[in-house]
Amino acid sequence: MQTKFTIVEPDTDVVEWVLRHNPAWPVPFVTLQGTEHVWNWDFISGELMQDGVPLLGFAIAIELEVP
Repeated sequence: MQTKFTIVEPDTDVVEWVLRHNPAWPVPFVTLQGTEHVWNWDFISGELMQDGVPLLGFAIAIELEVP
C-alpha cells in the first residue's frame, strides 16, 4: 500500500513537496517533487518530520494510491 502526501503552503496554495510513502520500504518516504529531505512520521506526536524537526505551517493532503 502506498500513500501520497501533498504538502502545500496554505497562504499561497503552492505545492512545496509531494511525497510517496510505503511502510515496507527501507526508506519509507520518497520525495517526488520539491527539495530532497529526510522525512519520517512521528507516531507519538502525530507529526510529519522533516530532517528530524516537525513540519509546521503547511497543509498536508494524504491520499491512498490504489494500483
